[in-house]
Amino acid sequence: MQSVKSVISITQAVKNWLDPQNQDLQTAVEKTVSEGLFSAEDMQHQLSVLRGNVENGDIEEWVKRAGLTDKNNAKGKKILSLHAGNLPLVGFQTALGVILSGADYYGKLSRKDPYLLASFLKEMQKAGLKQEIHFSTDLDSFENQEADTVVFAGSENSVPDVKEEIRKQNAAKPNATYLIRTAKFSMVYLNEWNEEIKGELVEAILRYGGKGCRSAAVVAAKFGLDEVKEELRSSMQNFWRKNPQHQKPASELKYQFAYNEGIQRNQLWLEDFLIQETDELPKMDFMVNWMEGDEERVRALRMKFGEVVQSIYTTGSEIDGLKTEPLSQAQSPPLWWKPDGVDVISELIM
Repeated sequence: MQSVKSVISITQAVKNWLDPQNQDLQTAVEKTVSEGLFSAEDMQHQLSVLRGNVENGDIEEWVKRAGLTDKNNAKGKKILSLHAGNLPLVGFQTALGVILSGADYYGKLSRKDPYLLASFLKEMQKAGLKQEIHFSTDLDSFENQEADTVVFAGSENSVPDVKEEIRKQNAAKPNATYLIRTAKFSMVYLNEWNEEIKGELVEAILRYGGKGCRSAAVVAAKFGLDEVKEELRSSMQNFWRKNPQHQKPASELKYQFAYNEGIQRNQLWLEDFLIQETDELPKMDFMVNWMEGDEERVRALRMKFGEVVQSIYTTGSEIDGLKTEPLSQAQSPPLWWKPDGVDVISELIM
């Protein structure tokens, strides 16, 4: 594996950063809340998950799974990471993976999340690691860096514009490798229903306002929406009471509700969230598409939606031919989970 000394140093630095007494982290949290960027509840959830990951030995396990060793690493490479800002600390795994790989890290932070990840990177800079760690919210800060690899999340449509801006800045080599994350949402398959599953489903749907590629936007179940509609309504309203959100949906959501009413489509309307019965591709935030079906239906949907699907969650049973994850881990994945099916460390050391 990667040098024991290096992994120990990085792990300790992560623990130092996550320490509830770390003033830099607390200041970052306070700024984020005061500017209305993310809710305190969502940030504390994310930090709690990360603390659990580290205490469970996820960093060491990730290094082992990736096959990182003193001879098999990314030392000497320059990695430019363009981080999204749709969720609190959404870029943490990529940043940590790059640093663990031994590569030099250059991070363009999102202005929608400028404080949290920066507080982590400052802790890494203090750890005395033998690699460069630089970050900024401005891409022009990386002019003439000539990175070997560029990592970023976004739609396929944004790729040409991103590459052109990087070319203008000479921020990456002409032959640089691009690692692009394009998954948009995750799916859930329910073959049973109880209080525990209901709670896990609501968490998977509503955490972070229902945004992010691990958020459940499609539910396939062996029962129709009508059978659980009122239970879901109550549980979702209770979740919001405990986890108030800053972001509100666009007016298009109300138009969709009115359209559904007009065509008599079954739906659950919660004023600022909509669950509707349809097998269409989810097209907007704060919406979940629900359909009744079995495992064969899930396989068909996975093929239909393609690469925009991040994960398929189940409540224990596996689905032949598909990779699945426990619904309970939807919003609390291990550190080694693979965005778009790609392990960032493994990709960098190839």
